[in-house]
Amino acid sequence: MGPSGSGKSTLLNCISGLESATEGTVEVLGRDISRLKEPRLTEFRRKNINFIFQQYNLVDTLNVTDNIKLPYKLSGEKIDNARLKELIQKLGLHGKEKFLPSKLSGGQQQRVAIARALLGKDRIIFADEPTGALDIKTGQEVLDLLLIACRQFRLPLILVTHDASVAAKCDIVYFLRDGKFVQSLQSASVEEISKIMLNLQR
Repeated sequence: MGPSGSGKSTLLNCISGLESATEGTVEVLGRDISRLKEPRLTEFRRKNINFIFQQYNLVDTLNVTDNIKLPYKLSGEKIDNARLKELIQKLGLHGKEKFLPSKLSGGQQQRVAIARALLGKDRIIFADEPTGALDIKTGQEVLDLLLIACRQFRLPLILVTHDASVAAKCDIVYFLRDGKFVQSLQSASVEEISKIMLNLQR
C-alpha cells in the first residue's frame, strides 16, 4: 500500500519480471531474475508466476473453460482437470463453463481471471488492484474467494491495493512512500492501516 505514485505497481512489475530494475537485484525463488535475459526471463515467469490484473485480459472468442486453460495450453503444460473443476466450483462459475466473457458480469470475469491464475501449481500470484474495476460488494466477494483459494492451494499472493479493507485481509501489509518501504504491519486492522495511510499522504 502507499499513496498514488509511491511505486506500488512499479515494484510489483519489477518483482514479477515485467519491468527491469534500474539498480540492485531482484531475487525470486532464490534466483536473481534481474540478470535473466530473454527468452529465459519469459520462461521463468511462465513456470513460476501468474498474474491477476484490474482488467481481466480474457479472450472474447473463448468460453470460460478455454480462457482458464489458455496459458497452459500455449506453454504445453498438462492441465489438471480435477483442479480446474474444483476452481470453477469454488469460484462460483459452475454452469457458466461455456459462456463467453460478454455474457458474464465484471465480477464473474474477474473470477475467470483468478481461476486462470490459480490453475497453475507452485506459482506466485501477483495481483495489481484486482478488485479495482468492481463495485465494493462484488470486490469483497471476489477478494475473499481469491484469498481462500490461495490458502487452500498454498499459493503465495502479492497484492497491490489502495483499499484498507482489502489490505486488512492479508497477512502482512507493506507501506511505500516515494519508492521506499517505510513500515510493515502483520494482521493489521482497517483502522490501523487507514491511520498509516493518512500519515503517508500528509
